[in-house]
Amino acid sequence: MQYLPRFDRRLGVLLASQALAGSTVPVLFIVSGILGPAISPSLQLSTLPVSLVVVGIALGSTLVAAGMARLGRKWGHALGLLVTMAGIGLSWWALRLPDFYVYCAGSLLTGIGCAFNNQVRFTAADVAGEQKALVHSWVLMFGLFAAFLGPGIAEFGRLKSPAGEYTGSLAILFWMLLGVLLMFVVLFPKSREHAAVHRAPKGDLRSILGERRFWQAVLPGAASFVTMTLLMTATPIEMHHNHHFSHGDTTDTIRAHIVAMYFPSLFGGLLIAWLGLRRLVWLSVLIFMACIAVGFLGENLHQFFLALVLLGVGWNFLFLSGSTLISQTYHGPGRFTAQGANDTIVYSVQAIASLAAGWLIFQIGWKNLVLIPVPILLAVLWFGARNTPKSGPGQ
Repeated sequence: MQYLPRFDRRLGVLLASQALAGSTVPVLFIVSGILGPAISPSLQLSTLPVSLVVVGIALGSTLVAAGMARLGRKWGHALGLLVTMAGIGLSWWALRLPDFYVYCAGSLLTGIGCAFNNQVRFTAADVAGEQKALVHSWVLMFGLFAAFLGPGIAEFGRLKSPAGEYTGSLAILFWMLLGVLLMFVVLFPKSREHAAVHRAPKGDLRSILGERRFWQAVLPGAASFVTMTLLMTATPIEMHHNHHFSHGDTTDTIRAHIVAMYFPSLFGGLLIAWLGLRRLVWLSVLIFMACIAVGFLGENLHQFFLALVLLGVGWNFLFLSGSTLISQTYHGPGRFTAQGANDTIVYSVQAIASLAAGWLIFQIGWKNLVLIPVPILLAVLWFGARNTPKSGPGQ
């Protein structure tokens, strides 16, 4: 079983983009989470900027298909970086004013740009040939660098600028994104198939949405984000507000969850080669079920910690399975439409879960909330996993 993919300049640029540009969302989540209550007109609106980032990703995913198909991968990613930089610049200006609604507009615009960077995994799969699953795993693994880099940028730049708290963080992020943009423009070659793609008929969205195989490929990714977002968003509220755990304990639990989301990618490609996609989907669902059981049965610190680690591992394996299925199922010009529709659905349900989690934890309580993903995960086993190929090309 091969562990290292075939490296070339294209894959190097894509992995660097995942590590650098991928830190945008962690930076905004930290800045918005801390400054949201301070600049919002009411506490009820304080989480709106965070949710609008996710909403922007969902909205932007619809535009990605047209952008990538018309411009090609190179200039599609460049366009996404320009939009992201515009959103970060608007957010920086909003913090200077300060103006909550301008900041919300910047968050939404940044999310739209980030939708293009989320296509890095599919761009990498395009250049991977028969190593799609392995490359998907490596792209996820480089998300671990972004998970550490983002908080580092936020903390380092917090008081560096006289323009206001965290304006320095956003300025650092802006110039780093400019570097990633230049890297794409200078180092990433134009796709040789771009002219053919532009002339070829694009995949018809209506027909793709009517295909059973599309929903079988989408369901694992959507289920992974619903489960992960619902439980992760509610956990800090449950731990700190309802059980009065310290900020340190709550932060350590979330940090362990983030590491668990990306660290398994070190061997995710090998697991697909060894188990096959179907068994990996089953394993993912079992890990999620173990997470739900631990969260339901106990509410001490160690149980929260274990539940969030299991949540991260389950998300990694199930999201990896869904992304690989989409890459293997759709080829040619129609893949842009399928990939864009996949991300629109996946990030839309994440946005809904993010918006609903805070309300649900106070309305129905933690024990009822953790049970919500159970029927969704059972649907993955019934509709998705039993029709997923045991193995497939690129594994």
